Amino acid sequence: MEGKHEQLPAKAQRILRSNTSSVGSGPLGSFFTGLDQSAVQHLKLDGGEASGAEGMAFVLRHRTASTAQSTEETTSGSHNYLTATECPSENGSLLDSDAQKRKAELENRGEEEPEQEERASGDEGFMGMTPLLQAHHAMEKMEEFVHKVWEGRWRVIPHDVLPDWLKDNDFLLHGHRPPMPSFRACFKSIFRIHTETGNIWTHLLGCLFFLFLGLMYMFRPNMSFVAPVQEKVVIGTFFLGAILCLSFSWLFHTVYCHSEGVSKVFSKLDYSGIAFLIMGSFVPWLYYSFWCSPQPCLIYSLVILVLGLAAIFVSQCDFFATPQYRGVRAGVFVGLGLSGVVPSLHFVISEGLIKATTIGQMGWLFLMATLYITGACLYAARIPERFFPGKCDIWFHSHQLFHILVVAGAFVHFHGVSNLQEFRYTVGAGCAAEGNL
Repeated sequence: MEGKHEQLPAKAQRILRSNTSSVGSGPLGSFFTGLDQSAVQHLKLDGGEASGAEGMAFVLRHRTASTAQSTEETTSGSHNYLTATECPSENGSLLDSDAQKRKAELENRGEEEPEQEERASGDEGFMGMTPLLQAHHAMEKMEEFVHKVWEGRWRVIPHDVLPDWLKDNDFLLHGHRPPMPSFRACFKSIFRIHTETGNIWTHLLGCLFFLFLGLMYMFRPNMSFVAPVQEKVVIGTFFLGAILCLSFSWLFHTVYCHSEGVSKVFSKLDYSGIAFLIMGSFVPWLYYSFWCSPQPCLIYSLVILVLGLAAIFVSQCDFFATPQYRGVRAGVFVGLGLSGVVPSLHFVISEGLIKATTIGQMGWLFLMATLYITGACLYAARIPERFFPGKCDIWFHSHQLFHILVVAGAFVHFHGVSNLQEFRYTVGAGCAAEGNL
């Protein structure tokens, strides 16, 4: 037994040297480096001496416990190392197992740290961030959102999450486009289903229809007109007003979700287009109705021009486009259209009711006014979605009905003007033949 005890320190020294060289400068390295030959051979234990295996066991227990405690302090208690009770004390060969356990634990710690950090960040939440981190997080989310929008992967959203500048009709509860700061994304949204789909296509198709009709009418042979140049200019004024109105309208409904600034610009163009349509509609009717009375024709034309410019001027104010002024907007344009009552009464009184309703096409004019006013009233009152909230979000809400009635009214007016033009071509340029009718 004595020979065996004498061999233990030398064997322990070999183990210490091999483990010191393997662990390097880590916690175990400093632990094994601190053990020298004299410390292994003779140690004083609380007033007594220990040698051989007993001294080795105490040193291992004492140093292991100290190393584990210092390591836990430096890592703020986030990782646990070997304690004194876990340290092998029977023979030195178990130190290899201890080093392997420590190495495996360090590797596991390296793998667990990202998962723990991810869980901690997830638990912390957005509200636990500092204001600077919150702002950074919000910017990252916005960049991600814009990227998705540009990629065309956006989804419709409910009315209550829209920004204030996109809130117009609170009876349309779902199906709204989100803000899309990309013109490309806005124009691609024409082919998606949302609250503006009907508004866009009703006036886009109407615009193409009147563009085709106007070109066809302008290229009619001159022999179909009494005064080709004047009549084409007069009728062309109506087509120009209709095309501008419908063009500004579908463009506005396409891009108004781009940004608040773009929305304001195109809304002003949209309202100006309505005034252009009303003014353009007056010109050919006044021209043909007062063919033999050029002075009243000129006066009424100037009056409608001044009133139309006044409506355009008012519509350029920012408050004019707000939801609170919906009724005011409808009233301004209805009033502009009803200004035609004065020249209509003049024509009925001077020519007689029968002639006004037959030759003067007052019936078509009255139908046109009915369609326009009905559409404006539906728009202002937000009918039918007011009575069926959430049921008319995509189709048949008030703005779509207003658009349909505007296109229908413009076509009815064109039909009446065409009849006036045909009558003028039939009776000729003179007024004597007209008086005999």
